[in-house]
Amino acid sequence: MPLPDPPQRAAPLGVRAPFGARLAWRALASDEDRRTVAHALLASMLAPTEPRSVRIIRQCPSCGSSAHGAPIARLPGTSTSTGEPAPLISISYTTGLVAVGVAPAGTEAFGIDIELDDGATRARVTAALGARTTLDTWTRLEAVAKARRTGLRDAYADVTFVTHDDGTWRVRPGPADARDPAPLEALHGAGPYGADMHGADLRVAASRGGAPAILSLAYAPGSLGPAPTGGSTGSSGSASA
Repeated sequence: MPLPDPPQRAAPLGVRAPFGARLAWRALASDEDRRTVAHALLASMLAPTEPRSVRIIRQCPSCGSSAHGAPIARLPGTSTSTGEPAPLISISYTTGLVAVGVAPAGTEAFGIDIELDDGATRARVTAALGARTTLDTWTRLEAVAKARRTGLRDAYADVTFVTHDDGTWRVRPGPADARDPAPLEALHGAGPYGADMHGADLRVAASRGGAPAILSLAYAPGSLGPAPTGGSTGSSGSASA
């Protein structure tokens, strides 16, 4: 089924993010379907001249349902059988905002997460992960979990991040490894999504003067992907790019 034309109520904001990823986000009206908006944004990023040729599908790895699961892009002329797969994509929603991301070619794992930076969201994060957890720690964990296609489990609260001089970061195993090694093994790269996980945070707003939000992306380069760069400093869960 062809995608509808991209909604015109608010222009999307797009950037070329660290690692060569591309991100776009925009305000979401109360009467708009968020999935339709997200798919239209992705289509316009993946095929600017032929957005209607792009299909965004879903397939749950557990039950095979097309009603949920990570989004997958289908573009004309791309196929895993021909060695030219479509790039990995990711979608995230928060109140009044939709964000989408397109990974660079050759990426092995990719995910994004966006959250409003407001009192209600910070209170929810504190209740879930503890008073010392910052909002960008939450968005990082969510982005990594989506990239790895695993659930966000309680053990992930102990994962720490090594932050580079340029504001990008990588996942560093924390104390949770000793208590719950299986989830952390999946988080850090064992199995089908093998490479180390790196990421970056952006502070964004849907419009000038709009509500601020934090948008995090997590990325694992494959054998064809670009190598992450950045000089390491100490570990942190609060630095932003």
